[in-house]
Amino acid sequence: MEVGLIQEYKNVSLTKEIVEMFADIIQKDEWMLEVFYYIVKRRQDEKENFIGVTVNEISKDVKLERPVKVVKGKHANFEIQTTNIHRQAAGKIVDKLLAMSLLSYKPLTPYKYLFITKRGLQVIKEIVDRKNNQLGDEASGKVIY
Repeated sequence: MEVGLIQEYKNVSLTKEIVEMFADIIQKDEWMLEVFYYIVKRRQDEKENFIGVTVNEISKDVKLERPVKVVKGKHANFEIQTTNIHRQAAGKIVDKLLAMSLLSYKPLTPYKYLFITKRGLQVIKEIVDRKNNQLGDEASGKVIY
């Protein structure tokens, strides 16, 4: 997404239905959820000092459980291990979040500093509210399907 276009629509909010749809999409993709949470958490931790996050930082700091090929003698098996996300995978996820207009970026050569948009905040709020409601239902003994 072009920076000028992002700036032109920066104050536009998403409808409730679109927020719910984007929250569903992100929650169904574990890796996208981890990357999205990472960017939001960095923003919260750094507050006024936050200039953005690069894809390289995401690939260094975001850890995922994924199958990794392990060779034992003549046999190779896949074991679930916690490893860093690959840079290419992080880049594809960021591109999706940019296309959904949940992220924006500032181009500072040679990097793009990514940050969450107003619409991204709407979606993360929906995801957090869902998680809090689910935890509340589990604590009260309600069955969740």
